[in-house]
Amino acid sequence: MEAQSRLGNGAAVRAGARRVGRLIASAGFEVLLLVLLLLTIAAVKWQDSILLQTTHLTPESASAYVRASHTDVRNGGHSTAREQAPFRWSCELKTGFDYPYCAYELFFGSDAKPEGLDLSNFRSLSVTLLYRGEGKSFRLHLKNYDPRYSKSVIDDSSKFNRVEFPTTPGREQTVVFDQGDFGVADWWIQLNNIPPKFSHAQFDNITSLDIQTGTEIVLGHHEFDVREIVLKRSLLSDAQWYLSLLGSWVVLIGAYLAFRIRNLKGELDRRRAMQAAAMRQAEEAAEAARNDHLTKVFNRRGLAERYAMLSEYEVEPMPVAIVLIDIDRFKALNDCFGHAYGDEVLSAVASLIKRNVRVGDTVGRWGGEEFVVICPGLDSEQAMAVAEKLRRRIEHFHFGDCEHITASFGVHWCPAPGPDLGELVGLADVALYAAKDRGRNCVSIYRPGMAKAA
Repeated sequence: MEAQSRLGNGAAVRAGARRVGRLIASAGFEVLLLVLLLLTIAAVKWQDSILLQTTHLTPESASAYVRASHTDVRNGGHSTAREQAPFRWSCELKTGFDYPYCAYELFFGSDAKPEGLDLSNFRSLSVTLLYRGEGKSFRLHLKNYDPRYSKSVIDDSSKFNRVEFPTTPGREQTVVFDQGDFGVADWWIQLNNIPPKFSHAQFDNITSLDIQTGTEIVLGHHEFDVREIVLKRSLLSDAQWYLSLLGSWVVLIGAYLAFRIRNLKGELDRRRAMQAAAMRQAEEAAEAARNDHLTKVFNRRGLAERYAMLSEYEVEPMPVAIVLIDIDRFKALNDCFGHAYGDEVLSAVASLIKRNVRVGDTVGRWGGEEFVVICPGLDSEQAMAVAEKLRRRIEHFHFGDCEHITASFGVHWCPAPGPDLGELVGLADVALYAAKDRGRNCVSIYRPGMAKAA
């Protein structure tokens, strides 16, 4: 009996030890979770203190860089410029070139080593200077070198990320810019025949910083004294930083799940993985069947499904407008610039349409160079306004080699969704035919009695 009692006590002790071990393991995970939560809060609150880097460019530090002053002489002008000291220069703007200018450039790279500053994540750029003269504004360029379109660091093939700011002559001034203030100079896009995909601001390889006299030309003497340029940039973008925090949580959750399911059999895991992969493939296939692979907008099937949802989910019928868009003389564009460039134009037009319609509107490619926009909840005047807005956006957009294109618009409005999208698009096509008959690059709305397209 005594031996049995001792055996029972030993089993109880071992069971108690196992329970304590499980509690400790569970508590350890809870502590880790609390620590990670506190670290995440700290990382969000003090993000700038952790990631922000500040670069100060002063007359003293500028002496370590290659510098150059240049004028419109290379354009046939007669203006002159002279560096008096690092970050100090003067110039005389003279007649001889239609747009006289002088500039002072600080180089971070060279043709031998065209690797400059990566300012993809720059937060702000501030310039403190003293100007004397009659100028009204200055231009500042961050020149980005990219071998896809740049030939040299020192010529005008590097991308001119441009901003202009007003002067306060005779007084020291400080101006601050963020990344969104910069745009690409139009003359640079035209001079280098830049396609649409490269026509946006880019800061991943800044090889020089250039300060020029302003757009408004003021002849005569100008003096510049830059006291300091301050660049603030982040080691990571906001998206990358939050993604790293999310990744930490994903790792923790994955470890937690692995701890919870470590006793499951491998065969069950493999079957679940195969099922998940099959579901993803089915979803991707279904998504691909609804989208146009070139323009990344809906195809006819996707448009029809979205249109069917209007009447399926609405308690009461709402008015709907169909806007049919056709790029003018698209065949001639293909013949002149090639089908590859024509595909780029189609993608650019699709992107332009998506950016300029409402969140609830549906954009799709109907076929060839035709696009359809389904606009629920609009009256006929509002639908015409949407079409006119899109027409202007396309007309004034720079498409690279062909520079500008136009499009014609046909609009059909009805007080409630009809049973067949194709029938409504057919009526919009009648209006489109009328717009083309009026000379293209205009908007026409369907009215009973319009002649149908041949």
